[in-house]
Amino acid sequence: MSARGIYRILRLPLFTTAVADAVAGYFVARLPDLDRIEPYRVLLLAGVSTGLYLFGMVENDLADLRRDRRLAPDRPLIRSEVSVATAVVLLVLAVILAGGCAVGLSAGALVLAIGAFAAINLYNLAAKHGPAPVAMVMMGLCRLLNFGVGVAAARGVPHAITPDLIGPAGPLWARHGLAIFFATFVVTGYSIAARRENTVSSRPWSAAFFAAAVAGFAMIAVQVGADVNWFHAPVARVFAVLLLAALWPGGLWSAAGAARRPEQYGRFVPRMLYWFIVMDAAFVLDHILIVM
Repeated sequence: MSARGIYRILRLPLFTTAVADAVAGYFVARLPDLDRIEPYRVLLLAGVSTGLYLFGMVENDLADLRRDRRLAPDRPLIRSEVSVATAVVLLVLAVILAGGCAVGLSAGALVLAIGAFAAINLYNLAAKHGPAPVAMVMMGLCRLLNFGVGVAAARGVPHAITPDLIGPAGPLWARHGLAIFFATFVVTGYSIAARRENTVSSRPWSAAFFAAAVAGFAMIAVQVGADVNWFHAPVARVFAVLLLAALWPGGLWSAAGAARRPEQYGRFVPRMLYWFIVMDAAFVLDHILIVM
């Protein structure tokens, strides 16, 4: 066992992207009542997201152990930088962290945390080995439920999902959650293309990628007031979208073509994951500007 191996199997820097989603969900759902923000709940949310993320990363390597022996000999379990027994201990500690923090939140948040835990298991143990669209939807659900833990900690779980809830005049947290889902759908597609060493040039993929990208950007860029008839220009979120395009010039628009090699997708994946932090911050900032 080595510190480098533990660092690699946990993929530590990326846990901040999951924490950003949950904490942003709390702030967007709680604002404008800034005096009602409870710092201890924010810390508990960070603990839940960190535990869920670390569990997913370790379980991912354990589930892919046989595949990695053939295709990814540099992974820490294969290189014996981390033993299987140590990985199992890390898995248990991650569950304890997530569960211990979740029980300190509301009942609704606990239920969504359990749902996120179940979705992570379904993705790692089944969905990611099946058709790409199924894997992409399941990973989108993982991040959406993680975000939902933050929303539920702030305002409870919505009793009904109606068109008004997810429409352009609905609450910002609902569109924020959908933006996370669609962006995750896209980045998971890149990840699958890199892992399976193929291009994503089929027509079904092209249609799904295009629809998810357009829907995600619409959730980010459109804001209509619910109480008065006005249109709000979400400046911070528009800049966030422009930044995403700048992270890989031309990459988003040529993703469905065969011009790019699979390894190029792999380089884009961590960039887009870190971009989630920018998007979350932009939603919070725009919400502050809207309610001021």
